[in-house]
Amino acid sequence: MEFYDVIRSRRSCRVFSDRPVEKEKLERIVEAATWAPSGKNRQNWRIFVVTGDRKEELVQVADRSFPFLEPSLRKLYDEKVVNFTRNFFRTLGGAPVLLVFYSAHTDEGQFVDTQSVSAAIENALLAAAYEGLGGCWMTNPVHLEEETSGILGVEDLKLIAFVPVGYPGKEPPVPPRKEGRVTWVGFD
Repeated sequence: MEFYDVIRSRRSCRVFSDRPVEKEKLERIVEAATWAPSGKNRQNWRIFVVTGDRKEELVQVADRSFPFLEPSLRKLYDEKVVNFTRNFFRTLGGAPVLLVFYSAHTDEGQFVDTQSVSAAIENALLAAAYEGLGGCWMTNPVHLEEETSGILGVEDLKLIAFVPVGYPGKEPPVPPRKEGRVTWVGFD
């Protein structure tokens, strides 16, 4: 797959097959994440690759985080989308693996720390697409950071996102690109 094809094929996958993900693919995905740029090259991301019982506990955390998201969903979408999203939060779409991204605190501050980890997340999502896998960047579980950190035994890190990963069970639709999002300055 060509580079730009990977970018265009990456989708937020919310329905996964029950096919297990090969550990070698996961290793390549997390390695790709660690090649992201970071503020002052601090490489402050911490990535937890979770499956089994701990993943199921984290699925329950995601489910309990849904009420934080529901009011804004209702402002933007119809009941069908709200219900689909609620179900996704209850099951994480059946994803067999969950990547949990944290930030180590640096003297750069939370704004830069979050941006650095976000770059790693994007690398992971692109690598997953290249590997024929789907993923979904979920920030809503940060509302239950203490609970998540307790399950994973994490201390002194800031929760940034959940990323369920697996083989797509259904091809996500291609959302249209919105016009007017780029301004060219100084070009003829």
